[in-house]
Amino acid sequence: MSKDVTAAALAAQLGLRTAGELAPAERASGGVVTSSRSMVPVTSDIARLLPYGGLAAATALAAARVGATSLLWRLLAGPTSAGAWCAVVGLSGMYPSAAAAAGVDLARLVLVEADGPRLLDAAAALAGGVPVLVAPSAAFTPIQERRLTARARRSGTAIVWWQTRPVAGADARLEVTGAHWQGLRANTGRRWGAGRLNACGLEVAARWRGGASRQATIWPYGGDRPGNVIDLRRRR
Repeated sequence: MSKDVTAAALAAQLGLRTAGELAPAERASGGVVTSSRSMVPVTSDIARLLPYGGLAAATALAAARVGATSLLWRLLAGPTSAGAWCAVVGLSGMYPSAAAAAGVDLARLVLVEADGPRLLDAAAALAGGVPVLVAPSAAFTPIQERRLTARARRSGTAIVWWQTRPVAGADARLEVTGAHWQGLRANTGRRWGAGRLNACGLEVAARWRGGASRQATIWPYGGDRPGNVIDLRRRR
């Protein structure tokens, strides 16, 4: 069975919608580059960091920085809330509770644990069947990376590279430059203070392929969206 048939079968079985089936994003304003192409919608805080105001083709996220996973979850909050399926392939230690706290609809999130040839097959199949695919750059050779990106572009899938090895051709590169939590207060005699964490802020820098750059503060947990904070002590 060919990869195209596998992807089509997967999409039909799960009821997945590709990026091309989603309504084209509205033209952005305020200095954001606009595009007539179909793209996957994102939350307004993330939209300011992307050249087209949404996920259109290839995005690279620096994985080595503190807060990178939280930024990834916030990046996927918009697509899943809009009804688009997102697949995360080849990444371990990803916690669904953290994703839900950042606004991700877990009913639209697929976590695929695979490595080696299985990872390549899974990524190739999903690149033709889901609107957003997240994959680790270190798992692919440069040639495999270019082939997967080309396949995603043809099918209308937006690919997010979990970048531990530099990738070429990304429309935007996102990097967390600072992370801070709110809720703790000073407490004499205790090294880490006391209180309860209630918000997390991420300083994010974006560099676009055209040379422009953007900066924004993202609040994946709490901040102006306190409903996103999940009290794990109250969960079974």
